[in-house]
Amino acid sequence: MSLHVQGRIGGGIVIVARGELDYGATDRFRRCVERALQPPPGTLHLDLRLVTFVDSSGIGALVAAQRLAEHAGSRLVLEHPSAALLRALRSAGLISLFGLPPQ
Repeated sequence: MSLHVQGRIGGGIVIVARGELDYGATDRFRRCVERALQPPPGTLHLDLRLVTFVDSSGIGALVAAQRLAEHAGSRLVLEHPSAALLRALRSAGLISLFGLPPQ
């Protein structure tokens, strides 16, 4: 998985993720989220359109990112979640946690 952090016009931070969000990538993903939340941006955007695969540890990393953002006083937004990611979130019953539409 590759991760790219950038500022966003109008505020906030964007993390662009590409590749597989699986067991091998979760530690790097979590560290990237933790760094992006220092100092806390108003909103942390995760651009996930290029995520090709996600397993249960990847789902856990997204849930942890949501909690880290809340604890930091920031809002986490999943932008453009890939079809693979949406299927995994629906299967896990986590669509509403991330404020995504049910379909």
